[in-house]
Amino acid sequence: MQISSLLLILILFSIGSILILGAGDVLGNFRDLSPAAPVKIDVIDFSGGDRYNDSMRFQDNILVLKHAGGSPVPLDAVSVQVRGNGNAYFGIPGSGGKLVYGGLLVRYENISGGKKNSYFEKNNKEMLKDGFWSSGEMLILSGNDSLNTSVSSVFVSVDGEPKTSNNYGFSSNQILEIQIYQANKEGNPRLIAKKETSV
Repeated sequence: MQISSLLLILILFSIGSILILGAGDVLGNFRDLSPAAPVKIDVIDFSGGDRYNDSMRFQDNILVLKHAGGSPVPLDAVSVQVRGNGNAYFGIPGSGGKLVYGGLLVRYENISGGKKNSYFEKNNKEMLKDGFWSSGEMLILSGNDSLNTSVSSVFVSVDGEPKTSNNYGFSSNQILEIQIYQANKEGNPRLIAKKETSV
């Protein structure tokens, strides 16, 4: 009887230890994986057009994205790409150059306030407060977010040509492709959302 009781105690103790160790592993994995957890991104609105066909300025091109659920993501780890047809300025505005039309690729190196102009900071002041894009917060992108220089963190190419002022206007009556990436611990981008929206 005593041997049976002792065996029962040992079995219960072993089971308890396994459960505790298992819970610790799960919690540990959760902490490690949480920055790369799936994030739901919604397109709330896009308004705009190009300079001549639609009589729209760069700053009138506004894309609004919403973090609609999931883990907060660090602003400096998130990059955004938008593809479609439109126009950008070759050269420096006011110092020679010209508007060029074609296939646009707009790339935001990150969504922090660094290396962008005051439009971006003003439009996104709530999101920029703590360095994270969190559930419920809006990200507002404008065709005039760039600093117009090579140190900008917003890059615009037209038909593969990168020498633009890094401002942009998307032509109306088309579908834009939006891709959002989050860098992992090694700095490699991982696609977390892919959307399409009409202009």
